[in-house]
Amino acid sequence: MGWTSFSMRKPVREWFKEEWESGGNYEVLDSALVKRSTLYGAIKNKKTNEIFCAVFLVRWSKGYYNFSYKDMTEFVGPNECECPQRILDILTPLNDKNDPNGWARQWRKNCEDVHKKREIVKKAKDSIFKLNNPVQFTNGFTTQYFKKIGRILWGGNMNNDTFIPVCRVRMNITKYDFELV
Repeated sequence: MGWTSFSMRKPVREWFKEEWESGGNYEVLDSALVKRSTLYGAIKNKKTNEIFCAVFLVRWSKGYYNFSYKDMTEFVGPNECECPQRILDILTPLNDKNDPNGWARQWRKNCEDVHKKREIVKKAKDSIFKLNNPVQFTNGFTTQYFKKIGRILWGGNMNNDTFIPVCRVRMNITKYDFELV
């Protein structure tokens, strides 16, 4: 399960659409390149009319072989769970027949959880987040308390129900289990 590399000379979503539709069996209904590292696509199987999600991990580099990808579908349970809601909304509902091992259902649930956490973080102005497990940073600082002040996330400590910021941190808090304090 390696990577495929080649020289990309067109927009990646255009290439993705051409790749899936070239055999005539599939139709790309929608696609999205997220953080320039993962391409999600809602793919319709023309024979069964079922719509599933294709997930392509993508990497960019300099030189002739400037584009690399690793392809999979939701049925192998990818780790990347930032599929846009608009794509999730058009996928065929899953059951034991079309998802016997449950990996696609778990992947969709993980995607929904990411969306819910993002909404909480977006709406939580000046709120304190307590992670279920402490995080240690490369400078040795360990904490489980964070506060978003404006657009900046701070790591700190709690003292008598007061958050004391210690250092500015760069992390995606939605990747962790947390509660609002």
